[in-house]
Amino acid sequence: MAGLKGMGRKEPISEEDRERQRLEFIGGAALQAAPVDTPKPAPKARKAKKAPAVRTIFSLTEDVNKQIDKLSLQPRTFKASRSDVVKAGVLALQAMSKAEVVALLAKATGADPAEDLQNDE
Repeated sequence: MAGLKGMGRKEPISEEDRERQRLEFIGGAALQAAPVDTPKPAPKARKAKKAPAVRTIFSLTEDVNKQIDKLSLQPRTFKASRSDVVKAGVLALQAMSKAEVVALLAKATGADPAEDLQNDE
């Protein structure tokens, strides 16, 4: 084997020498390593768990799909997902009066809002 000449031991190490080497190694490790007094980290405050997400599948037209994508890109200081856009729409609808919601839904579906408003009275 080329390059490995001289790697073998020429004379065996006595048990006394081996024990002395072990003790020197162990003793040296204690001298080199400074005792570390690490304070225990404070327990982190637990965040309130969000309600688990429910996957819902619904169909959209290509135009509405693109509009949701554009709306999700409008914020510049935070990231908004497509789900966030839908949640914001629900929040906006909840803030409207019933007549406004019915009129907006009628516009989206192409239905006549007058029929629904008359049925409530």
